[in-house]
Amino acid sequence: MQGGTSHVPGKLKFVVSDFHLGAGPPDISENPFEDFVADEAFAHFLETLRIESDRDNKEVELIINGDFFEFLQVPAVDEYDPRHPYPTEAYHDSSQTSSIKRLDLITAGHPLVFDALADFPHVEAPRRRMTLIKGNHDVNLYWPGVKKRLREILGATGRRASMLLFAERYVSRESIYVEHGHQYAEQLNRWDNFDDPRDQNHPGQLFYPPGSQFVIDFFNSVERDRAWTDSLKPLTALAWYSLEWDFLFAARILSTLTRHVPVTGIDLGDGPNESPDWLCGQLSDGATCEELSERYHASLKFRRDFHMRTGQLLVPAASPPGVFAWPMPPADESAAEIARTEIEEIQASMRRVAARIAATQGARVVVFGHTHLPRIETLEDNITLVNCGSWQWLGGYDSSDVSAWKEMFTHPTQVVPRHRLAYTRIEYDEQDFPHARLLEFTGQ
Repeated sequence: MQGGTSHVPGKLKFVVSDFHLGAGPPDISENPFEDFVADEAFAHFLETLRIESDRDNKEVELIINGDFFEFLQVPAVDEYDPRHPYPTEAYHDSSQTSSIKRLDLITAGHPLVFDALADFPHVEAPRRRMTLIKGNHDVNLYWPGVKKRLREILGATGRRASMLLFAERYVSRESIYVEHGHQYAEQLNRWDNFDDPRDQNHPGQLFYPPGSQFVIDFFNSVERDRAWTDSLKPLTALAWYSLEWDFLFAARILSTLTRHVPVTGIDLGDGPNESPDWLCGQLSDGATCEELSERYHASLKFRRDFHMRTGQLLVPAASPPGVFAWPMPPADESAAEIARTEIEEIQASMRRVAARIAATQGARVVVFGHTHLPRIETLEDNITLVNCGSWQWLGGYDSSDVSAWKEMFTHPTQVVPRHRLAYTRIEYDEQDFPHARLLEFTGQ
């Protein structure tokens, strides 16, 4: 995290991202699907912003940069019981009516969070307002009915209506640019038109890309036993890490991905035993998987071949869209090293996109989310790029720390949950020039 010099009082902006609020309660022992457990800390965080705003007469804007809500892991039901296994149909319905049901469950599960948010806006000077940007896990914020319901919950109506704003994709003003960033990361989380994310064939439903479908079909079935699994971004890196330490779990990931991600790329041969479809069929058979696992760990030649076949599936899914063509990973590298390389390539892609956005939008500060890894760096022309990280458990976990991830797989019950309450603070100097810092909330 970065400190820095204090700037002249005036206006302040704070950016947070990737809370992934589920239906609660904020205790994974009661609800293993709940990723957010920092309710009290967030309420305290907002209180410190209000105190500073009043004390120093500063106008404050809180920008929530996507994936604040975890719509993909909340079923569209009238009453929610986290112990009850709901059918996938309860998660796939993304209509406006079902989205409002989910929103009501989320707000009911986190009363401290939404009470604090409702208390935050202030119409008179010093003004305090909030802006919500939708992300790939809360694309349901597109629906007008969802926006209206959230305004009712937060009391952002009448005179207070202007204190709550919604951005369909990004905020670009006052020399800053804020966007969730999933459009520039892995291909499987991308929409062709995120401003209007409806399904073209079913306009009453939202389009869910392969990444969203994977969350519903896979994470919603395994998170009871592995609450940390959806913390690693991109999710394709989870497949590589799993190959290193839990082959059978990796097989489940790969066989699920094949139902959603088209297999393209290199030609491995014409024989039936060379096709990706054949490989996926093998991964779906338990007895065969046991045999494949033994061969994978015993034979370097087999492991190289398996990496090549796996890469044919995962590389197109993980490659950032329209930015560059990521080559196939070296087949003889360890799966953990391939995962680390994949994460680094995503970060490099975000840097290139940020530089382009800064040039076209006139921004001096670019803020992304999505990857859950808090970072701040200076690009060319003194452009500041920040990633807000995530407040969910394991948020900001160092994905390059191979020993730590090995511990996650080999001794999952012994891992102590980690939280990094990271946020971006943007101050303006006397020339109205923005200065960004990446900080971590510690109660002050």
